[in-house]
Amino acid sequence: MKSNRFFPLFLLLAAVLCFAGAYVSNQYAQRSGSLFRADALRLQNLLTEAELTARYEAETVVSSLRQYKPTFGELVSSTTYPCFVYEGEELVSWSDHTLEPDQALVDEQFREKMVEMRFGHYLVLRQVLGPYTVITYVPLEQHYGISNRYLRNGAGQALFRGMNIRLVPTSASPRLPRLYTDAGDYLFSVESLQPNPITGKYLPCFLLLLGLGCYLLCWWQMARRRFQAGKALSGAIVVILALVVLRAALLFAGLPFSLIELPLFDPRVYAASWLSPSLGDLLINALLLLVGAYYALLLFRRYRIVRRVRQVRSQLMRLLLGVVAVLGYFGLMVLLYQFFSNSFNNSQLVLDITQSIQVSGFKVLLCLALVLHGGAYMVGFFLLSQLFTASVRPTSKLSDVVLLSFFMLLFLPTGLILNQPYLTLLGLALLFFAVLRLTGLKQLVNVVPYQIYLFIFLMLAVISAVGALALYEFADQQLILSKQKVAGNLLIDNDLQGEYLLAERTRHMAADPRIQKVLANPFANQEVVRQKIDKYYLRDYFDKYEVAVTLFGPSGTTADSSIFLPALRRRLLANATLTDQKGIYLIRGSNSFSTRRYVALVPVPADSSRESTIVLELSLKKLTAYSVVPELLIDQKFFQPGLGPELSYAGYENNQLVYSEGDFDYVNQLTNSVLNDSRLYSSGLAINGFHHLGVKGPQQRLVIVTTPTYSFGNWLANFSFLFLLHTFFWLVCIGIYTLAQGHSLEVFRTNFSTKIQLFLNFGILVPLLIVSVATASQVTSSYKRDLLRAYERRGKAVQESLLRNRAILTDSANHSAIIDLAENVASITDTDLNLYDAHGMLQVSSQPLIFEAGLLSPLMNPQAMASLAEHGQPRKLLTEHAGTLSFNALYLPLRAGTVRAGKPAPVIGYVGIPFFDSEKDLDGKLIELISTSLNIFTVMFILFLILTFVASRILTAPLKLITAKLKQTTLTDRNELLEYNSADEIGLLVREYNGMLMKLEASKLELAAQEKEAAWREMARQVAHEIKNPLTPMKLSLQYLQKAIAEHRPNVQELIGKISQTLITQIDVLSDIATSFSTFTNLPAMRPERLDIIPILRRCVSLHQSNAIGGHLYLLLPDDADSGNYEVFADENLLVRTFNNLLINALQAVPPGQHPDVGLWLEYQPDGQHLLICVQDNGAGIPLEVQDKIFKPNFTTKEQGSGIGLAVARRGIESAGGRIWFETEEEVGTTFFVELPLAPEKK
Repeated sequence: MKSNRFFPLFLLLAAVLCFAGAYVSNQYAQRSGSLFRADALRLQNLLTEAELTARYEAETVVSSLRQYKPTFGELVSSTTYPCFVYEGEELVSWSDHTLEPDQALVDEQFREKMVEMRFGHYLVLRQVLGPYTVITYVPLEQHYGISNRYLRNGAGQALFRGMNIRLVPTSASPRLPRLYTDAGDYLFSVESLQPNPITGKYLPCFLLLLGLGCYLLCWWQMARRRFQAGKALSGAIVVILALVVLRAALLFAGLPFSLIELPLFDPRVYAASWLSPSLGDLLINALLLLVGAYYALLLFRRYRIVRRVRQVRSQLMRLLLGVVAVLGYFGLMVLLYQFFSNSFNNSQLVLDITQSIQVSGFKVLLCLALVLHGGAYMVGFFLLSQLFTASVRPTSKLSDVVLLSFFMLLFLPTGLILNQPYLTLLGLALLFFAVLRLTGLKQLVNVVPYQIYLFIFLMLAVISAVGALALYEFADQQLILSKQKVAGNLLIDNDLQGEYLLAERTRHMAADPRIQKVLANPFANQEVVRQKIDKYYLRDYFDKYEVAVTLFGPSGTTADSSIFLPALRRRLLANATLTDQKGIYLIRGSNSFSTRRYVALVPVPADSSRESTIVLELSLKKLTAYSVVPELLIDQKFFQPGLGPELSYAGYENNQLVYSEGDFDYVNQLTNSVLNDSRLYSSGLAINGFHHLGVKGPQQRLVIVTTPTYSFGNWLANFSFLFLLHTFFWLVCIGIYTLAQGHSLEVFRTNFSTKIQLFLNFGILVPLLIVSVATASQVTSSYKRDLLRAYERRGKAVQESLLRNRAILTDSANHSAIIDLAENVASITDTDLNLYDAHGMLQVSSQPLIFEAGLLSPLMNPQAMASLAEHGQPRKLLTEHAGTLSFNALYLPLRAGTVRAGKPAPVIGYVGIPFFDSEKDLDGKLIELISTSLNIFTVMFILFLILTFVASRILTAPLKLITAKLKQTTLTDRNELLEYNSADEIGLLVREYNGMLMKLEASKLELAAQEKEAAWREMARQVAHEIKNPLTPMKLSLQYLQKAIAEHRPNVQELIGKISQTLITQIDVLSDIATSFSTFTNLPAMRPERLDIIPILRRCVSLHQSNAIGGHLYLLLPDDADSGNYEVFADENLLVRTFNNLLINALQAVPPGQHPDVGLWLEYQPDGQHLLICVQDNGAGIPLEVQDKIFKPNFTTKEQGSGIGLAVARRGIESAGGRIWFETEEEVGTTFFVELPLAPEKK
């Protein structure tokens, strides 16, 4: 026992030691940067396996070269890693188009080695067969020139992806592990970029978890002891306090992220507040909140709060409790709203179903955190609804519903119209209680098990509505911020940061030796300089500008002598203004809102006396919904999300429209009165389905940005998503719990009303779900087919546009003309395109940065080459990948002419059209489809829940009528026939019942006579038995007296006196017995009448008040006891006799030497149709072995008594249509409960 008492302390000490060990282990591991031998061996095995696979594939290709040249299709299907086949110096086939091979490796003599290339490290294997050279690249690690949400360094198909290591090409450091080829040749060394995973990650993690387990087990043991001792409140406080201390320690120390950098606890993914600095912390908070909610529910039930509230007699106090419940409910809704807002505002994860349908592990965990928080708040909602239901009077249902509905209709529309979320939340809270009061769901859950699910669905609907409201407010705020940013860019005359960066980079251009050398040589390829300027010097920040580069040699002309520098200078600078930066000019358009344009004249030294010139023209790109510049080409820190596909904006000067972009008609649909509305410049105006926001600038300038409004359909889609998410999760949890408890069959053992609702719901919702899924699948397939047809139409347009200029395509020497043609076709058809020659080598691309960033190589997709060049297909649509972005690419052949003599014309090249927005297009269609499907399914789900609830009530109403009549069926009084005029099955049942009553009446008379005879026989036996007891001593006394007289004893007179007194006593006993049996057998006929039960209770208590010697007898009545609302239909004499008997028994049940404490109180039953009268004493209680005999005639537990009182009480109560029962606990006391139906309302 002593060891058990100190066991929690041992656990607490173990927890402290584990925490200290985790800290020491982590600190020690920080000093180590080397790999364990096991880790190095694992890397070596991984490398050897990849090397053997690549070598086997290369040897397979080489063996096929002995017979024939392998096709592109065979090369793709037979290789895992990028493989390139050279014939001499010429590349003839390849299996991968994402890697640009190194031409220099063809002539080098090696078998395998590691090569460091521009975008990563590769293990290269070389095989030679005659003129053929096969080069295979095994990617070890990859990185890109751009970092955004699609491209991450170390990702892709690299062998060592996800491993935090660095490859060291030389063996400079002997302590680093070395990796070798299969033949034993040294390749490279490996350096770890993170602490040792055992001592720095796994061991601290294990010790931390072990310490947490010991800590929680310690406090759980202490709490369990308090619960076992009956101290529920202190036990709950121990648990909650321990968890709060633990949570505070974790937050203060930044654990576990400060110890182990787990992605789940990374604040870059999610950081809402100091309480939830990461997604993992949010999940921990959710679990702790659920624990707190569980103990709140436990204490709520343990202390019987509902019963205590029902016993409150003060009407004012009850009203105050109801108001507190409503306000507390509203407070919880405000907290829930703020939680949702923080979750949406401070997360990179998009949960708005109308914006993104992408699924990731982090998003799933965030949804789980939202659901768990919702479950904790749902417990709070449940407790407050119970408090509200217990505080209201059943008779005030109509007035309560009217009052709640009035204020709901006042606050809810006001909050929606004025966009005030807190007023909207108050309206939702009032709506919840109005529905709860109207339907009586909270009372029904105690009777009908299925109703608890309806009550849960109602609370989940409230939670989902709050979440959807938070999403709406978040979208509204983001929309306003984005519009203000767009308008601000349009109102700014000068891009000061851009001017500074441009001046800095032009100085670097002028000092670039390669640029100087190329511009000084009139015969050099100046396209290299143009590409370097465009894609090296003017990238990142200047991605939002369209750039034109014109190069002039020392002679002042372009390479083709078509443009002269002085003439271009005069034309460009005619309307230009010199900025603060030297050589950079700002050109203003016809109005102040047109595209901002900069011109930079960059002198480049050619030699000591001459200089070349670079002319840069930068025009700010117009804001369009779907730019052909893919998002993956913009670095994350410079990327700004768009406002959607229907963005429009307009510029005003002096309230006059001077400039507009987009489809919105500002001239006819936006009047001048709107411009004078102050709301336009604060929260914006929603007019005819469009949201307008105005931003004022200097010099009477104004910009209005317009987008479609965030409609009710968007809110409904988010509501549907959250509702179905919560519903699915909790239904699964309830199902798992039911199966775990072994109660799965009890689900089907329920009442008729529940079965009706279940079958109706399943019969409607299951087909609806199947139809929704089938429709969504069919429509998705249709969307994909439409997109493919659209791609083919656009590809056909590009192909025809290019083939109209075959002469330019066949003139490979005129590279600039091919570039101009590609740019013109890409601009006209609004597509990106890549032109390849007949061998699959890239000539021109409208997006060369794709290739410079290492996303693609200048080689055509080998699968397209196999289809177009080898199989002669007219087109090939493929799915390609750039990082994590998936997109479609269409490849088409470009032929020299038309088909002749049944043979196609020779191919002069190929065009590849990447549709980088294909995934976005499909996602947009799927978002619309999913939103519509969710809305339909959720609305139908809720609608059918309501319909089945109403239908079950309507269908079971006759059954309830029959049940009520069956309860009133008696063998003593007259039974009334049922009236139900219908030809359905229930009508048949009613007719059979009425027929049964007629037969019952006939047999009742005969049975009554037989029972009366049997009863009189039994009564006679009882009377004979009871009379025989006093007659025996009377006879013996008289015989003794007779003998004394006969013997002439001297004390005859004394004996006569004693025996006379004995006879008188026994005669009194006989008189009491006769009176008791006469009372029971000659009860007067029932005379039920409408009467107020309050005066009866007062008279009974007043009558017995003097019998509570040394104690007290009290009466508790409601505040409105004198209102006349407590009327029953019963016999007054029987009720008086019943309550007198109960009070006499209660007072006599108190043992001698103990002061009586007897109470009688009155309250409504939860259904509002019955009264409950309770008589409670502090007596010795009723033994278990006699509890089933209490209401039988002739049974008593007292020394003196006939055992008739409780039998008479039971008959009196049941004659009034009520029932009587008791609850008892030995040595504590007994409570008798009398339930009487309220008299029907007077008409």
